[in-house]
Amino acid sequence: MSAPKGPASISSLQLPSPSVVIGDVMRDSSGAPAMLSVIAYDADGNRLPGVTPQFVITDSIKFAHFDANGLLTGDSVGAVHVLGQIGNLQTPVATVPITVAPTGIAAVTPVDTFRIPFTTDTTPAVTPVGAVISGANGTFAQGFVVHFALTYAPATKAGKSPAVSIRDLDTVTAVGVTDVSGHVSRSLAVIVPFLADDSLAAGKKVDSAVVEMTASYKGSAIPGSPVHVVVPIVVKLPTP
Repeated sequence: MSAPKGPASISSLQLPSPSVVIGDVMRDSSGAPAMLSVIAYDADGNRLPGVTPQFVITDSIKFAHFDANGLLTGDSVGAVHVLGQIGNLQTPVATVPITVAPTGIAAVTPVDTFRIPFTTDTTPAVTPVGAVISGANGTFAQGFVVHFALTYAPATKAGKSPAVSIRDLDTVTAVGVTDVSGHVSRSLAVIVPFLADDSLAAGKKVDSAVVEMTASYKGSAIPGSPVHVVVPIVVKLPTP
């Protein structure tokens, strides 16, 4: 039998951004207009060049449309459901929030002192650190990428994984996406035995971590970005 024509498999729908703003088009991380895409593969798993996908909005009530240039364009707040197709192969349906333009970013209830029970266990102690992205007239911007970074943290013992890190559950990560309420959070994690400062690990002094959160739209920082949160850290000694 001869080999079938066209791709043997395709990727899921590739989204340049998690969301689209009303009256605007889909944009990539640099803020430039960007099209959806699908990657095609041959039977050996090699990427096939020059393959043009088609895109279909599956909603009967459409919150977005494709413009004359093939860019997904937001019409009203909601969610659009899109699939990609190459030949007879279709991607799973992807949900893309259609949201409002951001007007500002701010920290969410800044963390008070992070009090960690004294331990020799290497399980991280965690506390949430987050931000909210607002829109006009009391609205909130969903589907915006927020980058988290530690601009200061207590030192780590040589040869150990970071004593202080930003996490999502058990994964060290520096990126989050705002939810329907415009909120995004990650965990500040501390592994007490990995702290290089023995006085801090023994509960004899207080130090802190500084978390920076940044977000942009159309290639420019959202007003208020970057947001800095200072989290005092203290290890609590066991009660005699």
